[in-house]
Amino acid sequence: MLFEENNQFIEMKSAEQKVVDSTVGAENGLNETKRPNPGIGKRHLQSLLLALCVFCGYLQRVNLSVTIVAMTKFKNAVDEKQIHGFPTYDWGNDIRSYLHAAFFLGYFVMNLPAAWLGVHFNLKMLLMVTFLINGVLSCCTPFLINFTYTGTNDILLQIKSWAGIGNWRALVVLRAIQGILQAFMLPTIHAISAKWAPPNERGRLVGFIMGGIPFGTMVTLAGSGLLAGNSYLGWPSVFYVSGAFGLIWSLFWAWFGSSSPATHSTISSQEYNYITSELPIDKTKKKVPWFEILTSLHVWAIIVAHTTHNWGFWLLLSEMPTFLHVVSGFNIKSDGLLSSTPYATMWLLQFPVMWIADGLNKKGITSITASRKIWTSIGQWGGAIGLIALGYLNNNTAAAVAFYIAVIGIGCCCNVGFHLNHMDLTPNYSGILMGLSNAFAATGGLGAPLLFSYFVHDVSSVGEWRIVFYLGAGILFFGNLFFVIFASSKTQQWNNKYTCTPSHES
Repeated sequence: MLFEENNQFIEMKSAEQKVVDSTVGAENGLNETKRPNPGIGKRHLQSLLLALCVFCGYLQRVNLSVTIVAMTKFKNAVDEKQIHGFPTYDWGNDIRSYLHAAFFLGYFVMNLPAAWLGVHFNLKMLLMVTFLINGVLSCCTPFLINFTYTGTNDILLQIKSWAGIGNWRALVVLRAIQGILQAFMLPTIHAISAKWAPPNERGRLVGFIMGGIPFGTMVTLAGSGLLAGNSYLGWPSVFYVSGAFGLIWSLFWAWFGSSSPATHSTISSQEYNYITSELPIDKTKKKVPWFEILTSLHVWAIIVAHTTHNWGFWLLLSEMPTFLHVVSGFNIKSDGLLSSTPYATMWLLQFPVMWIADGLNKKGITSITASRKIWTSIGQWGGAIGLIALGYLNNNTAAAVAFYIAVIGIGCCCNVGFHLNHMDLTPNYSGILMGLSNAFAATGGLGAPLLFSYFVHDVSSVGEWRIVFYLGAGILFFGNLFFVIFASSKTQQWNNKYTCTPSHES
């Protein structure tokens, strides 16, 4: 099969390197046989490629958050966009919420099936193909929105009437398809990372990958404002640029990427031995211990933390550009630049955070379990405090911006918290766990805009915004409390439930 791993090559390479497949240890999941650290190598290249993958994914995911402001006719608002020939549409608050939520509807539906497919098919190919298609769809978005039909065919006229103003219903379908395709991203990346990242480097390698989230968000918010505010490029260019980045990344991944060290053609023997001495060789059958996964409180601790974090994250990400534009009166260029500042802070702050986290673990100052809980708590409870503060600031724009930056920036701590916990519990099924938690977490991107539209009827009302901020703070607080009580980083026994023994191999 085209997408299946080359098992014969893996077995030959494993035999050639003579790596001992020892049992996963206690809390840190290390093997008994150790090899010296070879320094910078292919695992760092894979981390860079996967970080760029997340970056490109968030370019395509977030591009609508700022661009929709330039595409919408707001009452009593004069935007320079509307006098430069780029069309704007009379999209009300409900339509904008549907457009924001559409991506996450597809994302929610496909996350777990995508993770399951990752167990059975080639991880590299799944990631490459889905990103190629997503890039093409992003480039086609302006054509879909601006498409008009002037003929007389009754069926096509009915479709055009159904599509609505600016073909918004068709755009909802397109965004949902993009969500389905991007559902492959994080589960696949976690499954690949579990094969490449030794536990004592996991904070740095995987933390760097997850840093693609704030970096992509930062670039999208700033770049979208600049592109949409340009009188020659306009809002369509945002979709062209984000789509092009995805297509270019797919080509680099096809050339330099690999599903695992065993399938990488140019990895050195020293680095291969080092990685596989820290991690068990993957000899799992194509079966998943679903009962054990779904009944584990440790797994549900990750799901709850991930879900509540995303509700807070997407609540601010999808709605703050509108808040800054309507309530604070910033123009579209300022909206993008100012909205990107918190994510720039988050991206820069992650570097000292991930080095400190790995350093404390390596020196034995904190156990891995304690580390996951501490850093997650800083991100979640710190964010809850910031949201409550936002609710008390009324029209103090400078203070609101400062707390907005703090709430988002501190969220980077979760990248070395619950985001690594999937690989702690089960290196063999980390992709499945990420698919499961990410499916629940997608309800944040789906529900946060709908929650906003339910409570906020007048986008200029600070009092109505305050209700949303309080709800977001409560969600973060109780989600993290659950994680602190039930989380663990001990590798679970069911991680090896379907492991093959040498006598079963051909």
